[in-house]
Amino acid sequence: MEPLLTVATFEWDGSDRSWVPGGVRAAASASASGRDHLRQPTGVQIGGGHRQQIYVCPAEPEHPHTELVQ
Repeated sequence: MEPLLTVATFEWDGSDRSWVPGGVRAAASASASGRDHLRQPTGVQIGGGHRQQIYVCPAEPEHPHTELVQ
């Protein structure tokens, strides 16, 4: 199985040590209380704030896809 897609609830973990997209870096530093809407611009939430991964079989495309939520 090979990974096909990962959908994450948050783009970054909210800490100052984490990778932060350049376009929101200044806003994130200025407003610790408003970080959630900056970390989650799409509004998509997987499970309880997790990420979902979809896997496919490259050798046999008719094999069912597999998913994993972490």
